[in-house]
Amino acid sequence: MSAVSSSSPRKLPRPSGRIGRVVAAHPRTIDAILVGLLVAIWLLAIAQDDHALPGTVGSNADGSYQVWIVVVRYLTAVISCTALLFRRKHPIIVFAVVAAIGVFSLTYGWAGIAATAIAVYSLGAHQSDRAVRAARIAQLAFAALAVVVLVYGFSGQPQVLGGPGNTLFVLVVLFAILAVGISIRERRLYVSALLSHAESLEREQEQSAKLAVADEREHIAREMHDVIAHGLTVMVRLADGARSRLGGTREFADVSRAVEHIADTGRRSLSDTRRMLSVLGDEDASREPQPTVEQIPALVDDFLHAGLPVTVQRKGTPPSSPGIQLAVYRTVQEALTNALKHADSPTAVNVDMDFTTGCAITVTDNGRLHPTGDAVEPGRGLAGMRQRAAIFGGEAIAGPTGSGWSIRFTLPPQEGDGA
Repeated sequence: MSAVSSSSPRKLPRPSGRIGRVVAAHPRTIDAILVGLLVAIWLLAIAQDDHALPGTVGSNADGSYQVWIVVVRYLTAVISCTALLFRRKHPIIVFAVVAAIGVFSLTYGWAGIAATAIAVYSLGAHQSDRAVRAARIAQLAFAALAVVVLVYGFSGQPQVLGGPGNTLFVLVVLFAILAVGISIRERRLYVSALLSHAESLEREQEQSAKLAVADEREHIAREMHDVIAHGLTVMVRLADGARSRLGGTREFADVSRAVEHIADTGRRSLSDTRRMLSVLGDEDASREPQPTVEQIPALVDDFLHAGLPVTVQRKGTPPSSPGIQLAVYRTVQEALTNALKHADSPTAVNVDMDFTTGCAITVTDNGRLHPTGDAVEPGRGLAGMRQRAAIFGGEAIAGPTGSGWSIRFTLPPQEGDGA
């Protein structure tokens, strides 16, 4: 019987490049290294900036900076870089903090632009998965930054961004970084959607397989109940006949009561069996005789008329069990049906039934699979064979041969059979 197992959730595929794999495997470490380098460069730039342009906030008349503005510049640099450590989890808040500090620091140089660029990228790449809302927030936040930078750059102060040309250049670069971030995020969402779709299809296939197995089990159970009901009916009839022959003679009074008890027990069991069949939803089936091994020649004739070149070999005596005979009949029926459906123009289909030791049914054909190759997948028929074989401690195996397809159904000798 084919096992059906639930698959584990799929993960996003690993990046193809070595750098991408390192970043994906250690994002926090990469962020820490990046922030460390950035804060070191920024603080070094502040330390080397000892000459203020005239009119700059916090500057002295001799061109030096006042102490308080130096302290503020150091603090804002550290705060801005530290905030970048949280850019993946809180991209909007980090962008607001870093962008505000970046705009403030434009008066004193370009060091704050690097941190702002990283925050802009995170704004586009690390938003939540709610696509529409995230895109609007990113656009509005970047638009606010653009307006502030434009006003700042076109204010006529030469110490801010170096004039309108540099301002527009900075905005174009930041916009390109935002676009790259959004593109990466959308690609990640697209891959996630594909994985989710694949998982959904896999769950549907597993569910379909489970339903097919359950349906086949119900079908087998219905047939087995039919066999049992038929046997009980025969037993009751024989018991009634024996009791009638015994009559009311005193010599066989005990035997007559025993036979009467057998008949009553058989009738109760028969009623219980029919009630179980009604639960399965097929009451009429309990009155239909089930096929046996002796009816296989008639079955083969049907396939011969359908154009399938079937030959049958039989050795030994079939087991007397109606259940085993039904299993053998259904196996031959399913194997020939598969050959008719999936074999491509077979010239020989052999049914070999060996009842010398248990049951060994082998059905082979020399027809190649159709181009669709759908016979390779174990279907409901093979699952049914395996379940029927498992009931009697046997097995069913199917697979391709060098020139076609083979199905082998084997059962060990059963207790009570002479075979």
